[in-house]
Amino acid sequence: MKQVEIPHHSWYEGEPLTLTFPDEWKVHRCKMEAENGKAMTADEIKAAIHNPLGQKPFDRLAEKAEEVVIIFDDMTRPTKTHQYTPYILDTLHRAGVPKENVRFIIAPGTHGTYGRRDFVKKLGDDVVSEYQVYNHNPFEMLDYLGETSRGCPVYVNSEVMACDLKIGVGTVLFHRLTGLSGGGKLISPGVAGIETIRYNHGNVGGFGPRLTPHETTGYLSNDDNVMRLDAEEAARMAGLDYKIDTVLNLRRDPLELYAGDCVETQRKAAAGAKRWHATESPEADIVVVGSYMRENEPYLGLWPAYNSVKLDGTIVLVNDCPDGDINHWLFNRHGKNVGASLWNPRRRDLAKGKRLIIYGEHPLKSFEMRYEQEIFQWIRSWPEVVEELKNHHGKGSKVAVIPDGTSCIPRKALEG
Repeated sequence: MKQVEIPHHSWYEGEPLTLTFPDEWKVHRCKMEAENGKAMTADEIKAAIHNPLGQKPFDRLAEKAEEVVIIFDDMTRPTKTHQYTPYILDTLHRAGVPKENVRFIIAPGTHGTYGRRDFVKKLGDDVVSEYQVYNHNPFEMLDYLGETSRGCPVYVNSEVMACDLKIGVGTVLFHRLTGLSGGGKLISPGVAGIETIRYNHGNVGGFGPRLTPHETTGYLSNDDNVMRLDAEEAARMAGLDYKIDTVLNLRRDPLELYAGDCVETQRKAAAGAKRWHATESPEADIVVVGSYMRENEPYLGLWPAYNSVKLDGTIVLVNDCPDGDINHWLFNRHGKNVGASLWNPRRRDLAKGKRLIIYGEHPLKSFEMRYEQEIFQWIRSWPEVVEELKNHHGKGSKVAVIPDGTSCIPRKALEG
């Protein structure tokens, strides 16, 4: 049997997942450019945080600060926030800001709430023990700031708006709506109200039932994306002072880090993500897709899979998050026949390929209800996955293994 290792369980034990394949199959593990990169050292991280783009030096901002909020991305993002917070906190305290005037707020948008174990995974036990850490509620405790030029009503977390220095920490990855993530999205949708998020995604972006996605939206469509521009305008209105945007390798360590103005940092990191996350996308009968960096959004891996699978091929999607896929108060099903305001009740078919196998030890019936049953099955055991694949694919079948479909950007997509 041939063996292939892929990264696995980013927010759990983090041990690699070993997959085995019959010797008679032609198996290729697709290479991600980031695997050739060297992670930044602690000194390089510190220097980058203090070398801003389009903004005053961080220590000068800290000197005038009285109340400070550090906004960090949620568990749908792979950012190890604790790699960056020591340099932020040290600068704040040297400037005279006391601990009781610093708070951390997670930015989940409409994903729901988190608890102490999640905060510790992101920030470390010492920070959670010594500083205030809060959830964001998109339904109340919001300040109204007016409308963007596209008519979006901007509501932002009241605790965020009570602070005179607002710092954000996040990561840039591909995004199916805004092209790439990061930048001002930490404010909208991150700590925005539900009306703001609904308008940005629906009225501006065109995503939802009976809506047509705006021509500027979609994978890798970044700079002129109307959803992104609207979110950045909201971030300006909220006064996001200092943003850290990172580009990560397959260990979730930074290869690039940009600090300062949220638009400039996002554009730089977006270019870096396209470079470092570029991944081989060969045509294959079977495409196996890992779900490492965004394990609780495994369906994101379908996009890289579509760039490789043959028309009559099979996609195997690794979906093994113990907590299941993330809640979404705007798009998800929330009952047998009930869903959020932008939920589409139509079950999905495959855009390419003939069948979909979900592999993971934690089946979730509500997740299965996303897909047409004729093309879909959930299998808990990897040997059983292989046996099922043998029913459709014989000797000489080509297998492409994408190490992480939630971050890998297919070279075919980059080449147009």
